[in-house]
Amino acid sequence: LQSTCAWHKQWYQRRVRDKSLFLDDSLTLQFCDKVMKAGFIAVLLACLPALSLADFAWSYKCSDSVCQRVSLAETNGEYIPLPKCRLQCKAGGTLWPYPTGDVRIGSNVVAVRVSDFKFVAARSERLQEAVEIFKGHFKTNTAAGEGSVKVQFQISDESSVLDMSSTEAYQLYIQSHAGSTTVVITSLTFQGGRHGLETLSQLIQCEEDACYMASDVLLTDEPKYPWRGVLLDTSRNYFSVETIKNLIDGLSASKLNTFHWHITDTHSFPFYSKRRPRMTEWGAYSPSQIYTEEMIKDIVHYADVRGVRVVPELDAPAHSGNGYQWGEEDGLGKLAVCVNRDPWEKYCVEPPCGQMNLANPNLYEVVEDIYRDMLDSFTGSAFHIGGDEVNFNCWNTTEEITKYMDEKNMPRTEHGFMELWNEYQEKALARFKKANGGKLKDMILWTSHMTEPEFLHYLDPAVYTVQYWESSTNKQLPNLVNQGFKVIMSNYDDLYLDCGFGAWVGEGNNWCSPYKGWQKIYMNDPKKYLKAQGVTD
Repeated sequence: LQSTCAWHKQWYQRRVRDKSLFLDDSLTLQFCDKVMKAGFIAVLLACLPALSLADFAWSYKCSDSVCQRVSLAETNGEYIPLPKCRLQCKAGGTLWPYPTGDVRIGSNVVAVRVSDFKFVAARSERLQEAVEIFKGHFKTNTAAGEGSVKVQFQISDESSVLDMSSTEAYQLYIQSHAGSTTVVITSLTFQGGRHGLETLSQLIQCEEDACYMASDVLLTDEPKYPWRGVLLDTSRNYFSVETIKNLIDGLSASKLNTFHWHITDTHSFPFYSKRRPRMTEWGAYSPSQIYTEEMIKDIVHYADVRGVRVVPELDAPAHSGNGYQWGEEDGLGKLAVCVNRDPWEKYCVEPPCGQMNLANPNLYEVVEDIYRDMLDSFTGSAFHIGGDEVNFNCWNTTEEITKYMDEKNMPRTEHGFMELWNEYQEKALARFKKANGGKLKDMILWTSHMTEPEFLHYLDPAVYTVQYWESSTNKQLPNLVNQGFKVIMSNYDDLYLDCGFGAWVGEGNNWCSPYKGWQKIYMNDPKKYLKAQGVTD
């Protein structure tokens, strides 16, 4: 009515201007003014005929485990909304990912109002916050439910820390009797209990104000792999905190448990180091495009109560350029070499170039301080130290480094540069351990020249987990597994999300084309690829 009256007012003014006013125009405008001033809009709307469910000529009916739209006659004149039909027809079809254990879901469905749920034995603030997140998914669904719903938690450790050995298993039980519904979520860990809440939310389907819940359920679930995540690169492109939180929401809804934060690279250094603030002074795209300790802690907490760990990556010794240029100005010498050097094809895999200056002892003091600041901000059990795509020609064309190698009797050959790289690896690991109070975390690095069979002896499988980004057919994969390394599968031929787009360097499509559809990603199977290369155990 407001829109109509506003339109008539504009029309009336145009008629006055054009001297083509009609009597009905004036009367309509007077009527609108009176209605608006008297505040009768709600009364008029209430008098308008409303479309009720009884006016619908169709409903939904379960047929061969699929909800189909049918005439009301086929449901005896009862309108069955699609969400209710889904639960009655095949409630397991609403679950994502589908549970790995036993799934028993009956056809009984009850109407519920989630804000009326009573939650029992949520002892910690952490679990209570997870409950509030769960309830927030249904805050606009206010239609009354049938009877009462009690959700009871049986969680052994609500303060559990997510690591490579954590269990995230849970059991979900739902049963209705005599007008009341009992939900029991059982788990050893907070993460498993939160996954149970996520599954419960998927067994509640809504339409308009009304929600329906499957009420005869017994299922068990446990992830097959301890690392299920997505990497976001905030160095090449800065992403806001809000955007990062949206990504975490998606991870949580899909029971993915890891946000791998590639927070630094050669392009920019947005991580704010309170011990070395000049890193962002020189490395951030702008003063506002940084991540402070306060911002990071907020993200880490946001992720934690959603069952997601945040794993930071300080990429090194390659992928280190912008942000390190202040060393000479502060009397520390060059902290990085080949920074922004051209032609870039000779010194790095993509522009801008930059690698750490391993001949400069001051570099390790700076790296340790950055480790300390990252450890203050990121409280999780894992840390990624990068380690890929080192360009030997960069070091070989840097006089300070070649002189250092000569003094150390390191030949300027592949083996000599690998020896230099390993020296950095050992020193950096020692600095990390020192910064972390004498302890390591789950230390992760990329597949690289160092993970090839000839040089793998430099790495200890008891210390390092290898994140594998090569093709699923590359021979490094079975060798790493056979040598006892834990491996995170990020094979580009299935799992890279930026493939199939125009190349940002050069012409044509980018290096990992074609685009990877969800089917290919979903069917990625590490055991299948290992079996194809002779690894069956």
